[in-house]
Amino acid sequence: MKIVGLNIDKGRIGVSIIEKGLRKRDLIDSWVRTFATDTELTDILADQVKRWSGAHIVSSIPGRFFSQRMVQFPFADRKRIEKALPFEIEDNIPFALEEVVIDHLVLDKPGKNADEKQLTSVLAVMLPKTLLQQHLDLLASAGIDPQVIVPSYVGMYEVSRMMPSEGNAVFIEGNDLCLKAGNSIRSCRSFSGTEATSIRHTFKSLETMHGIQLEKAYLLQNNEEIKNNLSEFGISIEVITPEYGGKTAEDPISLGLALNEETNLRKGDFAYRLADAGLRRQRKTLIIAGSAAAFFLVMNIGVKTYLTQSTYGKLDGEIKEIFRQTLPDARLVGDPVEQLRKRLDETKRNLGVMGSGASVLDVMKTVTEGIPKEVRVNFNEFLLEGDRLKLQGEASSFESVDKVKAELLKAPTFSDVAVQDTRMGVDNRVKFRFDIKLKQAI
Repeated sequence: MKIVGLNIDKGRIGVSIIEKGLRKRDLIDSWVRTFATDTELTDILADQVKRWSGAHIVSSIPGRFFSQRMVQFPFADRKRIEKALPFEIEDNIPFALEEVVIDHLVLDKPGKNADEKQLTSVLAVMLPKTLLQQHLDLLASAGIDPQVIVPSYVGMYEVSRMMPSEGNAVFIEGNDLCLKAGNSIRSCRSFSGTEATSIRHTFKSLETMHGIQLEKAYLLQNNEEIKNNLSEFGISIEVITPEYGGKTAEDPISLGLALNEETNLRKGDFAYRLADAGLRRQRKTLIIAGSAAAFFLVMNIGVKTYLTQSTYGKLDGEIKEIFRQTLPDARLVGDPVEQLRKRLDETKRNLGVMGSGASVLDVMKTVTEGIPKEVRVNFNEFLLEGDRLKLQGEASSFESVDKVKAELLKAPTFSDVAVQDTRMGVDNRVKFRFDIKLKQAI
């Protein structure tokens, strides 16, 4: 199985690919590219989609977007930590739990032969749901649906674990760092910028929190700006190149991401493949409707054949038998053909696609006709599930989004049109998302 580590931040994308077998893992590819706009990033990713077909993809969001808290538990079982974590941090965060997704990183575990009970240090990480959705939408525009989403410093955590160190040391790559004391990872975080003031603040915070004195800094890639800023702290600086199986990764963070097996923010409403559930249900509905149509077509041909080959009495018996096979739980009352027709009409109404109610195509037509002629809109997501339609697209201005909303509200098919999100993209086009309620479920 292929595992793809995807590290995207500040106009740069780093990728490492690991081939996982039964007994070992091999680093089979690693590369770095730059981009200036979301469109360029999408093009780069879209070019890799076929190569990554069937792969397990771990994508990161820059660590500076996360909030974090250090907590300790008298146990190390992951499931127990997941259940206890929200209650432990709820009173220590400045926002509601329902507004964020939460996961954690176990920094050190109790020793197996410890004489006394040790506490497990846990780093709780929190990300606003809106940012997670934006990241998933960006990847979806390139045809990528990652199984795992984590903070970028999770990649640093995995790399730091396998790198040797001396004393109290920090491992730094880009704006991510991990503190390692001996063989234990004590902290992971991101810092803003590369200037000396930001680094000094981060270092002092780590020393105060853990009661240690930093002695050494390991840079996973040569960065002269960070080296110059670190030189004033009086600690030893060493540039090291992480290797995996004797191979060097062009982007160490993406290598660490590919090694992650525990942390994952895709849970609850954002669980992997949940976004496709509505589409799968629509596809299932179409299959059922097609099967019903095919069945009754075959039955009709069979009826005509019996009319030419058998007497009416024999035909009547066969029709009743077909009725019993088709509807084994139904009671035959009167004309079996008429009962089958009534059941077909009922099926059509329930399926919507073949009935007299609104269909998927009807809804798409209503949306298309609701766009004013003077407005240019590109839709890149159409998700219909029950009585909810979710649209995502791009327009030339915020005024255009308002015009589209106003026209859709006039459509007799829709009872409500809500704008969930509007923002200006890097390509000077307004990205928006609609949540539309249908008067009749599909």
